[in-house]
Amino acid sequence: MMESSAKPALVFMGTPEFAVPTLRHLAEQKFPITAVVTRPDKPQGRGHQERPPAVKVLAQELGIPVWQPENVNTPEFLVALKQAVVEVVVVAAFGQILKSGLLYGLPLGCVNLHASLLPKYRGAAPIQWAIARGEAITGITVQKMAERVDSGAILVQRTTPIDPDENAETLLLRLANLGGAAMEDALMQLKVAEGKLGQAQDEAQVTMAPRLQREDGKIDWHWMGAEIHNRVRGFYPWPGTHAQYGGERIKIIRTLRSGEKAPEGALPGIILRVEPESGWLVAAGQGTTVWVHSVQCANTKVMTSQAYTCGYRCGAGDHLE
Repeated sequence: MMESSAKPALVFMGTPEFAVPTLRHLAEQKFPITAVVTRPDKPQGRGHQERPPAVKVLAQELGIPVWQPENVNTPEFLVALKQAVVEVVVVAAFGQILKSGLLYGLPLGCVNLHASLLPKYRGAAPIQWAIARGEAITGITVQKMAERVDSGAILVQRTTPIDPDENAETLLLRLANLGGAAMEDALMQLKVAEGKLGQAQDEAQVTMAPRLQREDGKIDWHWMGAEIHNRVRGFYPWPGTHAQYGGERIKIIRTLRSGEKAPEGALPGIILRVEPESGWLVAAGQGTTVWVHSVQCANTKVMTSQAYTCGYRCGAGDHLE
């Protein structure tokens, strides 16, 4: 481990829980952190009380100054950053796009922790789309930031398998915990190289992970069963997935994989049978099936599909839309 004096002075930009392990690691490793920049406090919950971002809470615990500008691309913020005399900006799920005046104004530039193996899954929802599209492996990338989002040179990557039943919530936590050590390695390499480091991304391999919308959660039962399962776990907890039964919207909370073939002529969305442990066996596209294990209706708690069947008389032969 190099002495703390050799570590680059930095400003850390981040907002949600995903960024917390990286900030904590850098602080524990004695990186000089001049300030933490995060989004302004926002009203949350039914009481609309203002709550601080997770990164702000940790920064205050660590005794690091916190800045909460509405916009980090203003001349005023750039002046404040220059006066802080830092070498690099570290970004992890900050929530604003950094423009050229900020990206190229420091000796070592700006580096970003992204939750995919770039150039795959550039964009706002890499974890969710990696699961929804059935990826078996993902990871994190520390990249030098460039003007096009997530297009910068790669500094460090770490890989991890995706369990076939894992959802976005648990995968996010695992990827977040990979960030600290990877960012430390990237910063030290960048310091030694005086900023001249990084492998260009292969643009031919780029895939996108666009910001999720509520409508992305609508299940199409003509999709194959495996794709339905992947979407349910990829879009949990937000935006969630849903179907319609009897004019009522039902949230699909959890599904299970099924290798069973649907009977000849079974329409996608038909509940073929109900079992206590697995729930509804539902016909899907191309003769496949998927188990719908847990559901939730409006103003109710999450329940097993079997419990829904008992309470609402929905079962074998009924049609989900």
